[in-house]
Amino acid sequence: MKKLNLKPKEAELGGPTTIDSTAPEGLVFHYADEAKPLATPWQVAIERAKLVRKCKIPDGPILDPACGSGIQLAAYCAMMGRTGVGIEMDELTARAANSNLRRVAEHGFGQTLLDSEIRIGDGTIGNLDQKFAMLHLDPARPRNSRTHSLEEMAPKLPDIFAAWKDSLIDGERGPAILLDLSPRLDSNQRDEVESIVENFWPSIGKTWVWTSRGRGRVDRLSLWLGQLSIPDISRRFVRIPPEIKQKPLLIEGDFCELIEHRRPPRKGEFVTILDAALVESGLAENFLSQTLGHQDFTWSITEGRRPQVHHSNQLELDTPQQKLMLQASGRIVKLVHTDLTLETIGNLVDAARDYGFGKLTLRMAVEPSMQPKLQGSLDRQLSSKGGPHTGFVAKQPHDEMLLLCLE
Repeated sequence: MKKLNLKPKEAELGGPTTIDSTAPEGLVFHYADEAKPLATPWQVAIERAKLVRKCKIPDGPILDPACGSGIQLAAYCAMMGRTGVGIEMDELTARAANSNLRRVAEHGFGQTLLDSEIRIGDGTIGNLDQKFAMLHLDPARPRNSRTHSLEEMAPKLPDIFAAWKDSLIDGERGPAILLDLSPRLDSNQRDEVESIVENFWPSIGKTWVWTSRGRGRVDRLSLWLGQLSIPDISRRFVRIPPEIKQKPLLIEGDFCELIEHRRPPRKGEFVTILDAALVESGLAENFLSQTLGHQDFTWSITEGRRPQVHHSNQLELDTPQQKLMLQASGRIVKLVHTDLTLETIGNLVDAARDYGFGKLTLRMAVEPSMQPKLQGSLDRQLSSKGGPHTGFVAKQPHDEMLLLCLE
């Protein structure tokens, strides 16, 4: 007969494992073949657990009714000193999760992991005999879908809420719930999620959290509810640094719509190309208000991979984490009135040499097939006769003017 309840202290450690580059040396994780690409990076799971730990949730265990390989549940138990209950429909994945809790426990993260439990079964079937301090849900999504609709999630939010609503312990601001959703949800879909939540917990506090590990991409989009929400704050952006020992950068506030202006930039102004994930979160102006103070700034590009803003003075960056929010920032030393092709790149090279550039990076929209050719030509010509300065080339939208920027 299949054993439905698994205990980490009895977990087998002989299955296939993988190394997570963000985990401590020697800590490996188990996986079922279908789940390996979907595992949450350990660094992301740990940093999230540390933020949850600050929310003062009630005493009690943590519930994850679609726990997958158990990485996030293990991080919660490790950082918060709580036991956890994970539920997983697929038996092989459930056994991998059980092994992962034991692996983390034996790496020095505490007895509570060994006292936890993984259940093989349907997470939409509740249990009123047990109360939980927090609910974490990361529904499965199709791997190759360009857009993730709510109907593609499994299990579905209403089914989970109906099953466990009466099993959640209320904190000062209601139950502690974290929904780990697809980063591809658009604003209408986010509104739909909020509407589903409101049907179960009217007027509950809500904070959307965008998490990025860089490359201008949102890696995680989550909705923090009730006791996990930030009072009077609707959005948070979390930038996970490449150095594991560094703390993440947090930017909080409310959505601010960005308005593009076609005012031509001036020589001597600064051009900053921001992290596209930060702009997607709607909190870019909150960051700029911290680093630019009261000076004015003008958006010239608000969408795509290279959001671009102009300002009169240099950014005041106090920490290495703040620097992670920039793709590039520099002062305009020359406005070059030309388009950029292999035939006209000499015009850019001549201007660059006049200002002592030995290295320039193209930070503008270029046809993908042409980008390496143009960058290669620029590198070769500047390396032979260029000067000591480094910088980048940006573009003013709606015309052929190139911005030659000194970093």
